[in-house]
Amino acid sequence: MTDRDKPREQLLQDVQTLRERIAQWEDKAREQFGSAMKFQRVVESSPNGVVMVAADGRIVLVNTQTEKLFGYLRGELLGQPVELLVPERFRATHPRYRMSFFADAHARPMGIGRDLYGRRKDGSEFPVEIGLTPIETEEGLLVLSAIVDITERKRAEERFRLAVESAPNGMVMIDGEGRIILVNRQTEKLFGYGRDELIGQPVEVLVPERIRGKHIEYRSSFFAKPTVRAMGVGRDLYGRRKDGSEFPVEIGLNPIESEGGMVVLSAIVDITERKQAEAEIRKFSGELEQRVVERTAQLETANKELEAFSYSVSHDLRAPLRAIDGFSRILLKDFAAGLPDDVKGYLQDIRGNTQQMGQLLDDLLAFSRLGRQPIRKQRVAVNRLVKECLDELRTEQERRLVDVRVGELPACQADPALLKQVWINLLSNAFKYTGKQEAAAIEVGCRTGTQPGKCIYFVKDNGVGFDMKYAGKLFGVFQRLHRAEDFPGTGVGLAIAQRIVQRHGGRIWAEAQPNRGATFSFSLAAEGSAP
Repeated sequence: MTDRDKPREQLLQDVQTLRERIAQWEDKAREQFGSAMKFQRVVESSPNGVVMVAADGRIVLVNTQTEKLFGYLRGELLGQPVELLVPERFRATHPRYRMSFFADAHARPMGIGRDLYGRRKDGSEFPVEIGLTPIETEEGLLVLSAIVDITERKRAEERFRLAVESAPNGMVMIDGEGRIILVNRQTEKLFGYGRDELIGQPVEVLVPERIRGKHIEYRSSFFAKPTVRAMGVGRDLYGRRKDGSEFPVEIGLNPIESEGGMVVLSAIVDITERKQAEAEIRKFSGELEQRVVERTAQLETANKELEAFSYSVSHDLRAPLRAIDGFSRILLKDFAAGLPDDVKGYLQDIRGNTQQMGQLLDDLLAFSRLGRQPIRKQRVAVNRLVKECLDELRTEQERRLVDVRVGELPACQADPALLKQVWINLLSNAFKYTGKQEAAAIEVGCRTGTQPGKCIYFVKDNGVGFDMKYAGKLFGVFQRLHRAEDFPGTGVGLAIAQRIVQRHGGRIWAEAQPNRGATFSFSLAAEGSAP
């Protein structure tokens, strides 16, 4: 019985061993199935097209993104040759590239140095980038291809290329090793090289030989810390043409991060004309400085002559005028009884003319002194200044009834003594030219101008006015629009007012109508504004 049971025990042992092996196979199958499912989920969720190809070129796997990219359904692709997704013009050569990859399989991008295209179901083509990854399986070597549609990138690159090509300046792009990878048409014109002669060359070919060694150092330091900036700040830069000649340039550097690493786009401007203009300006500046020196000397001489003339007017001419006036007064006082009436009239005319001549000399001297008199600007309370002027003038007009209205006059920045002369001249003119009005009226005020920081003061009267076609003569020395018999004066007062206002950086003007009055306005810097 014992011997008979041995085969049965062996059988049970063999069954147990078989069960253990089956359990191991099931675990391995579940593990492989889980890995396969995980791989499938990864492939399916990829944002790029994924295509797996066997050694014979047949498609064994695709994902949803591949269906979207190429317009095929999954069932239309599985089992088909991968050349179905390749443009027809490349299909004949593609198997050779595919077999060479399987012969030396390692992860790499496909088609280095070539533009790659995919072909959709409708026959249209689109640019792609493809990464190849070999995978060893029990069924043999498979290749997983990741396909990216780069249509938008190509469009952006084309727009960038067109922008660079149409730039008015030379444009040169270099890589991290300093090799030229892009130039535009303007660069060819500036340097005299053809495009093919520059691409791939070190950028130092465009740099004068005497500074090429330094330029390599500058380039390395820029790539170490790239920022948008002008090249060679504080230095004169020069480019070197193909014929060896040099020309001055300005260069702007713009670092750009690309898939291949950092590149730098340089904008190059030929500033030869600017340099020539600067040289001309320096030359003219030197000549101008010399002329200024000479002119200053001439002005100093003229000022001395003017001072001598003023002294002569003040002393040499006044003396005979005083004598003429004095002797005429003596004749009228001591010998009036024996003089005919017409002789008395002549003597009165002589006295009047000599007195007018004396006043004319006073005004002329005052006008000439204005150019030499320094201006001491300070805050001026204009309301108070105008009141002082009116008080002085009213003593001369005590027999007249004049309606004078003074509005709010803001303070300004001016020389008080000189500004008083302006107000005296304008107000005295207003009193004088309203002398024949039964109801004389004068208005003094200030209005806001279009220029910020300016006060525009005015004196308005209802006097005789004038024709605006003669307004250009108003501010000239000895220019008068009315007869001296009707309105006395020397014709210098308004010229003095204009000179003072102009020296303060303002302007003066008038508006009028015959027999309907006149308005004289002038502008000055307001209180607190820049002088």
